[in-house]
Amino acid sequence: RGGHVLFPFRRSAAEGPTALSGNSINNSSFILASERTERRDPLNDFKHYTGGWNISNRHYWASVGFTAAPLFGIALVWFVIFGLILIISACCYCCCHRPLHPHSLSAYAISLSLLILFTLAAIVGCVLLYYGQQKFHKSSSDTLDYVVNQANFTVENLRGFSGNLSAAKRIQVTNMLIPTDVQSRIDDIVTKVNTSANDLDRRASKNSKNIRHVLNTVRLILIIVAAVMLLLAFLGFIFSILGLQFLVYV
Repeated sequence: RGGHVLFPFRRSAAEGPTALSGNSINNSSFILASERTERRDPLNDFKHYTGGWNISNRHYWASVGFTAAPLFGIALVWFVIFGLILIISACCYCCCHRPLHPHSLSAYAISLSLLILFTLAAIVGCVLLYYGQQKFHKSSSDTLDYVVNQANFTVENLRGFSGNLSAAKRIQVTNMLIPTDVQSRIDDIVTKVNTSANDLDRRASKNSKNIRHVLNTVRLILIIVAAVMLLLAFLGFIFSILGLQFLVYV
């Protein structure tokens, strides 16, 4: 009876190191938001990027930059044209300065109405930017917390599994101990499992810290941009009311 109990245990233990240490393990990673991050990758012959949300992958950043390139190009062209118009207007104003004809009351009313309307639109844009960065930060933080929790859960399972293997070495069946070669194989498995658990724990902690730093930096930048935009809109409104045309142009 003891032989029948010991035989299958020795057989499974002997197969354990091969199953865990060999190439039979399918090492696959979880792709996060693969559908939402499917974009053209200029670094890969403009093929679709399928690596998911991964800030450590240069192909991820290349696909993001390629997607945003047209918008940044339009913004750059707009700023260049706007700057040229301002320079030409300033030159014409300095070279061909003539007294301005007084405007009618209706023209001032229309100008004031448009000024208030555009100022309110700028304020709404600042509020939307602030709300959007809050939503983005919360969504990204929740996603990061989920990934970190899954990594910690996996680490706990690996360490629990290694603890069970260590306890299995002390099993006795009818006063018969597990053979020494099987115990050494169990020790090898326990060492490898503990190494994997520690490596996963270390990488999860490091990546979580780096990602949180990036998220906090992006959040701070967006808040500063919204605050500066709001301040400029307010100053532009005050300078326009006071008739400080040069400061409005600046």
